[in-house]
Amino acid sequence: MASVPAAKDVERHEPEVHAPEIQPAPPAAAVAQTQGIEQAPPAYTPQPPPTAEPQNAHITPVVGSPGPATALPTDLNTEQKGLPTTPGAAPGQPILGVVPLDKLGQSPEWIDCPFCKRRTLTRIDTEGTAMQVIAGVACCLLCVCLACIPCLAHWFEDTNYYCSQCGKKVAKRSDSGVVEVYGPEKAVPSQYA
Repeated sequence: MASVPAAKDVERHEPEVHAPEIQPAPPAAAVAQTQGIEQAPPAYTPQPPPTAEPQNAHITPVVGSPGPATALPTDLNTEQKGLPTTPGAAPGQPILGVVPLDKLGQSPEWIDCPFCKRRTLTRIDTEGTAMQVIAGVACCLLCVCLACIPCLAHWFEDTNYYCSQCGKKVAKRSDSGVVEVYGPEKAVPSQYA
């Protein structure tokens, strides 16, 4: 019978593994020159900002010149105080800076209120129409999450304009763009008087 060699008697022969020698990479400038490529610009180095001189430091004040500008008045209701509205303007003439009620936009603007006869800013309020509800239901049929899209996107909304002094509605812009202007009701004389 053949005998099995003992673990001590068995020689192990493992192959020798040699790692390839790694050579250092040549500098980037040398590679760029050999390939005909220009060298990259140097890296950015932040520098402190230059000290700024005041803009008007070189201007000298002139004797008798007007002083610094003052704030403009915010109350444009000069008509109520008996002051002239515009130099040389006759009463009843349109005053610059006032927007006609049929030309109001999407931001508050100065108007002459037909109800309280004051110059005020408009207050804007929007309200959805029945078409907005129908569009919401139609979007809901596609996906429940889409039901709020007509409201969030301000589709089919009417814009109401109010006087900020008396609070009355002075105009309404429908979603189609038609403007309806409101004013005080005129007294109709009785035919029996």
